[in-house]
Amino acid sequence: MIRGTFSLFALFAATAANAQAPAGKPTFRPVLSVSAYCLPVSAGFLESEAKASEEMRKCSRGDTVVIPARSAGSVARMCDFSKSIVMVGDNVVCAMVFPERGSK
Repeated sequence: MIRGTFSLFALFAATAANAQAPAGKPTFRPVLSVSAYCLPVSAGFLESEAKASEEMRKCSRGDTVVIPARSAGSVARMCDFSKSIVMVGDNVVCAMVFPERGSK
């Protein structure tokens, strides 16, 4: 009985000591890259694959694009297969694997 009481007291004392310790400063990590929807490439597919390829310089890696499923070569070339790829109707929605953002 005494041993159990002593163990319980030791547990409460250790918990109370940790509860009164000052909290450290929160650390904030800056976001390295932010992805968005890449409208120029997605809209470029309405005209042609060549137009979509020209518009790629306006987007950055990780941006989401909508590619017609009939353009299997474009899906293979543009999509980052380490991320999710979704088929919606006759379109493929994926994150771009390239290019790096240039100046707009």
